Amino acid sequence: MRRTKALLPHPDGSGRSLVRFAAETMLEAGLAPLIVVLGHAHREVAPELRGLPVRAVNNPAYQRGMLSSLQVGVRALAAERHVFWAVVAPLDQPFLSAGLIRTLIAAAAKPHHPPAAVVPATPALERTGSWGLPVVLRRRLFPEVLELSATRAAENAGRDRGAGRVLARHRQDLLVVPASERELLDLDDWNAYERARHSQRTTPPDP
Repeated sequence: MRRTKALLPHPDGSGRSLVRFAAETMLEAGLAPLIVVLGHAHREVAPELRGLPVRAVNNPAYQRGMLSSLQVGVRALAAERHVFWAVVAPLDQPFLSAGLIRTLIAAAAKPHHPPAAVVPATPALERTGSWGLPVVLRRRLFPEVLELSATRAAENAGRDRGAGRVLARHRQDLLVVPASERELLDLDDWNAYERARHSQRTTPPDP
């Protein structure tokens, strides 16, 4: 990405960094406690969270991939006895809304048969039987996430799937919530970031 992704300015031109936007979106959705897992350049990224009611934890093994960061966050949440669900979200979804997060959480709170997890999916993703992020994980899946080991091949190739293997085991107990392509857009490379910035310039304001 040419520079630390977390520190990139949000495409909306507000001046907020991507990590600041992500944290503010999670807080707007009502999430607490909010754990922010930091890795590369954590000393530079941490000040972006100043003034927010979040707990930043460092992942010293961040080079091992997403799974290692996920496990750091889940371990921190597992210590909170009143936490029964975890919302797992990346920082590179610039158009994710607090509304979608609240919808995912409401779907998780079904009184009669709570799902193992709630996942968002666009129509295209649903056709392929896959899903996007954020994911809402039920507490009973925490031990499975913590027991996962990333394969060396996946780490080396950058194909670390995070909790994907756990979700695949519980596919029959997943609840899928419809979402738009724009909300699930993630910034995997510089070209995606430039397209997101361009889309903000060409999208008319809401009436």
